[in-house]
Amino acid sequence: MRNEVELRKRLLLGFVLCATISMTAFSYAAETTAPRTTTTKYGGILVLGNDLEVEQLGDPVARPYTSISFKVALPALETLLRYDETGVAVPWLATAWKVSKDLDSITLTLRKGVKFHDGTDFNAQACKWNLERYRTSSNPELKAVKSIDIVDDSTIRLNLSKWDSTLLDTLAYIPGIMVSPIAYQKAGSTDKERSDWARVNPIGTGPFKFVSWNREVKIKYEKFNNYWQKGKPYLDGVEVVVISDVVTRFMSFRKGEVDVITSVDPRDVRELEKEGKYIISMCNLSSLASCVAGDSAHPDSRFSDIRVRRALEYAVDKKTLVDALTYGYGKICNQYAAPGSWGLNPDVKGYPYDPGKAKQLLAEAGYPNGFKTKLISPNFGLFIPPPPAIQEYLRKVGIDTEIEMLASGAYQSVLRGGWKDSLIFLEGSQGFPDVTRNLISKISARMFMKGTMLFPDDYEAALTNAVNAPDFATKQKWTWEAQKLLIDKYALVQYFFTQPRTTVINKKLQDTGFGVTFDVQWTPADAWMSK
Repeated sequence: MRNEVELRKRLLLGFVLCATISMTAFSYAAETTAPRTTTTKYGGILVLGNDLEVEQLGDPVARPYTSISFKVALPALETLLRYDETGVAVPWLATAWKVSKDLDSITLTLRKGVKFHDGTDFNAQACKWNLERYRTSSNPELKAVKSIDIVDDSTIRLNLSKWDSTLLDTLAYIPGIMVSPIAYQKAGSTDKERSDWARVNPIGTGPFKFVSWNREVKIKYEKFNNYWQKGKPYLDGVEVVVISDVVTRFMSFRKGEVDVITSVDPRDVRELEKEGKYIISMCNLSSLASCVAGDSAHPDSRFSDIRVRRALEYAVDKKTLVDALTYGYGKICNQYAAPGSWGLNPDVKGYPYDPGKAKQLLAEAGYPNGFKTKLISPNFGLFIPPPPAIQEYLRKVGIDTEIEMLASGAYQSVLRGGWKDSLIFLEGSQGFPDVTRNLISKISARMFMKGTMLFPDDYEAALTNAVNAPDFATKQKWTWEAQKLLIDKYALVQYFFTQPRTTVINKKLQDTGFGVTFDVQWTPADAWMSK
């Protein structure tokens, strides 16, 4: 049976062949409980086939707490906010918020009548305890919060040292997870003992209670009868089974041993789609962007010349890449933001396929006969890297690239240490719905690639303006401006296409929420199973 390494080899060979051809204005209040579908039924166990084991489940402050941990802990744990279909943060355990006029505080109104699985109350005291513990840790997301006040039993105020438009969005992810303070404090006599216990015992407010965790085998949850959404959940339980081999996981799904699998290979998706027996969910907000970047910051680098960077864009036929490598499921990409997200700027022009224009630009830059360089690429992960395909397109305009495939550790070292006079393939995950935060953390002078990539002052200023924006419209405006500068003015990163993260679901399951918003956010409380 083929394993993931063999699969990657097969993909890369195929690539060579293919190539030859958040926040609202100042306040937000809404009710988010979805109405019950008239055909929903009670009972059944949802079995999720997960590709990776997780290090921990129940201590959002401790590291590592990955996106995979977030996904498999969601039956038990909930966040203050959640993401909607466009990546905007909306109410959940916090039902409303108000930003002060001078932008120095955010007041959160908390949902009443919510219980943790240990029977204790979710209230202002519990919320403050969770946020205080996170903001005083080494984690950076809540550092703009200088103190937290309890206004009343269902209201807290976050006092800010500075305004940050990405702050509210973080409360829809790991920093916004609420766990029981009482359960945590009872778990040991030292912080380490308590954290070690919490890591394997997620005690939250979710629709399902944690039962057991047999590492590298299965995580079990059972129905929580005192869940705050009356009448929910519909399922009796959720189980997460770990199946690391991609083929074994796929076959387990086909046999009906698991009900849901994520990160599915496009060819397998095509096969399942033809059968018409499954729900196929494409999560565009968590697409994986195929892109490369040269060392534009080094003045003696060939990629410091914008004509060379633009030539890279003109040289590659993005439409062919999308159709051949993603079997038509991907989309042409000309910027960082995922298709369908609020951060996608419709005014970014990008660069159409024009190999003649690419050759002209290279000649103007002093390379009429092209040049040789290196393309560094990771050899890990389930995303689709198309280096051989890009290699062939670049060769046709005179850029002869030698591909260097690196394992995870070596690849990360290059990213942090820099690369000289060469290209690097970026696993441009568009995984976090807040595009502003993504750009700041991955494509800016605030990141670890600042010594290798050029980040002009006007681009950085646009990002700063987006962070300082007092309302969503202003934040979007400056994020769009940053995208246009990044691509149309400076061509600092060459984006080719996005591959949506794909989830396939047994048709007996409905309303799971997989693939609707953030790829690791789903709706276990709403999920139900037909008999």
